[in-house]
Formats: sequence, structure tokens, C-alpha cells
Amino acid sequence: MTLVPVTAETSDYISRCVRAFCDEAPDKLHWQTQYVAEFSALPLYIGWTETIGIRADGEIVRWSTEGEYIGVRPVEDPIWVRAGLVEGSKRYPGLQALIPARPPDARTCPVCSGAGYPPGWPHIGCSCGGVGWVDAESTG
Repeated sequence: MTLVPVTAETSDYISRCVRAFCDEAPDKLHWQTQYVAEFSALPLYIGWTETIGIRADGEIVRWSTEGEYIGVRPVEDPIWVRAGLVEGSKRYPGLQALIPARPPDARTCPVCSGAGYPPGWPHIGCSCGGVGWVDAESTG
């Protein structure tokens, strides 16, 4: 299980966003309302077959949108956690503080040169998770 540390204020923000999602979701995301209600999680990154979300306690979870499995599963890969937080903070600015800071030993991402997306593809996520750096454990 991956828990990102959240303050009481951020936890309240996530809770409010989850409660408001059904009424305030943009049309293109309205199909996510059933999952948000069932899993009490705010969608951060919406992929082809899965969505990554965050719960008010900071737990990062994922769910299948194609029926590949039932319920939620943990997101354990730190790159996917970062990608979810980066994408989610674009829709929910109150989550920006949750994006991990660049560690002192991190290198600039060799794929995106620090931009967070591959050159010429600003709508495609990078293998660094959109943060522009890779840590010592990353192979990128």
C-alpha cells in the first residue's frame, strides 16, 4: 500500500473533491462517477484500462475500468504514484504539494530532459512520471 503524507487540510480537500465529483465532473470524466462513489477515491490518472486515484487518507489506489478485477488494488510503483499525482494536480491544484520533491541524488530524466513529457509529445506521460527527474533506483 502506498500512502502519501497528507495534512488535515489536504485530506479535507480530497474529501470535498470526492463528494463533489458526481455533480462537478466534466462530461468526459462523468463515466468515472460510479468508481469514485464506490471506492471513495478521487481519479488522478485515467489510463486505457485502469484509473489511479487518491483517498482522503493519502492512500494511492487503482481500479479496473474494463472489468479485469473487482475493487481497488494498491499502486506500488513510485513512477505511477508520481504520474498520478502530477496528472491529478492539473485538475486539482490543491494536490500539488503532494508531488514528491526532487531528491538530492536524483538525475534529470534522460528521456524528457526535465520537461516531464517526451520531446514533441506534451500530452504523453514520461517514464519519470512527469516530474522531470529520476531517482537512484530508476533505470531510466
